[in-house]
Amino acid sequence: MAPLSSSTVLVAALLATTTLAQSNVRVWSSVAWILYGDRTPLLSDNPTLTPLGAQQLKAQGAALRTRYLWKSSPDDDDDDDDIDSNGLDDIAPIHGIEQYTINNRQLRAMSTTDTYNIASAMAFFQGLYPPTTIKPSNSTGGAIAATLANGTTMTYPLDGYQYPQIQTLSRLFNPDSVYLDGSSHCPSFLQSMASFPSEETPSSNLSTSSSFYASLYSRIFNSSSLPLDQLDFLQAYNIYDYAAYHHLHNPLLSPLFAEGELPRLRSLASSEIRSRHGNLSLPIRTIAGRTLASYTKSLLVDNIRSAGSTSKLNLLFSSFEPFVAFFALSRLDAGASRELFRELPYPGAVMLFELFSTVNTTKGRDGEEEYPEVKDLKVRFLYRNSSASEARLRVYSLFETGVNYPTLEFLDFERKMGGVGVKGDRKGGDQDVEYGGRGQKKERVGSWELRNGKKVVEGVGEGVEETGARVEVPDQSHLRAVGGRWEEDDDDRLSLYGREPVKAREF
Repeated sequence: MAPLSSSTVLVAALLATTTLAQSNVRVWSSVAWILYGDRTPLLSDNPTLTPLGAQQLKAQGAALRTRYLWKSSPDDDDDDDDIDSNGLDDIAPIHGIEQYTINNRQLRAMSTTDTYNIASAMAFFQGLYPPTTIKPSNSTGGAIAATLANGTTMTYPLDGYQYPQIQTLSRLFNPDSVYLDGSSHCPSFLQSMASFPSEETPSSNLSTSSSFYASLYSRIFNSSSLPLDQLDFLQAYNIYDYAAYHHLHNPLLSPLFAEGELPRLRSLASSEIRSRHGNLSLPIRTIAGRTLASYTKSLLVDNIRSAGSTSKLNLLFSSFEPFVAFFALSRLDAGASRELFRELPYPGAVMLFELFSTVNTTKGRDGEEEYPEVKDLKVRFLYRNSSASEARLRVYSLFETGVNYPTLEFLDFERKMGGVGVKGDRKGGDQDVEYGGRGQKKERVGSWELRNGKKVVEGVGEGVEETGARVEVPDQSHLRAVGGRWEEDDDDRLSLYGREPVKAREF
């Protein structure tokens, strides 16, 4: 794997003076977006995770274990050597999370149905929660479930292999899949792709890359499924994907690459993907980053609403499109580390959004540290480009706030993410949300959204315990109500009555 660019080292040095002292930080929740590991090319019949890819994701899981769960086993020492070996700057344990055994009530793991993404998620958990003979989590029955009536203690197979709950989201049948992959089934995005590359792609890429690709054809690509007349900038990513795999795995083809050829293929692929998914002049192109922004915000909001009891660690396994689109939306690709964020992420790369506060010494009635007020919560963004040991986990400034301000107040983060996110999404985008003391929700009344020329209501009444919550809809035939009833009044408006949560959506 290639080392990070020199600009990363520069920014790391600038941030060194602004990193919060770890002993003064309490992390409440983290949202991790994780790229799959090394896989066979997309041009192959059934792209799958390779053994190397599984090791990469296991290593990334172990790195996040060191950061969020303190140590890898009860016998490990918390010394700096362990931290440095994982390429981490510090440790940031998540408050109240179980260290050694999986508690699926505290975790959220989601993946697309791509086999290499699912396999990446499973390999990641082998590093995050490795096999253990410690008693099972309380969420799976604890010591009682592990003990038989005759006193025999049982462990799971494979020396205590742990079984995570990974939700796989079908692009065809699960609407929530848009949060992980906002572009592949978006009609407007696909329509935009029909005119690609047109005006937004530099003509130099089209003209100069064709001759470069042609020079490689007889050596590298003559056995691929791409004919010579299709080796151009429009296939830059597929070309690089194929070449990178064979450069790493094929002893016959690997020696045939001349120095500098693979980096140039990677640079062209990065340019193509940025044009497709990071073009801010065509907003639909960044839809994968917009859904990422909305869902990330909503997961942190879920943690706040539950006063820290849910959504402690959220693990989202996806492709590179959300990464590239979010880099553009958040202006990471225009900041001090633009070189890093203008290139494709390497296999196993991870983005982290951490919700934290300074340590609160106030104790609740149960003796536990109280969840902070929303105004005291902050968010920081961290990125680790691959799982290689030389890749460092660093804090970077979002939305061009500058290296002297690597963190955002949560309410400012919520506003900025809402500004680039999907409007009216049912997971918190563009909704009226108020927070009470200690992060408790007071009210949530829903929002309007325009779809296909019709106004529909998403999330209406969800969590509302007052009767008579009122919304206006132009035509009841476009809505369905679940758990409640709609009533028309004399003004042809529909009012929602009942104390049960109600959701309405177009169907």
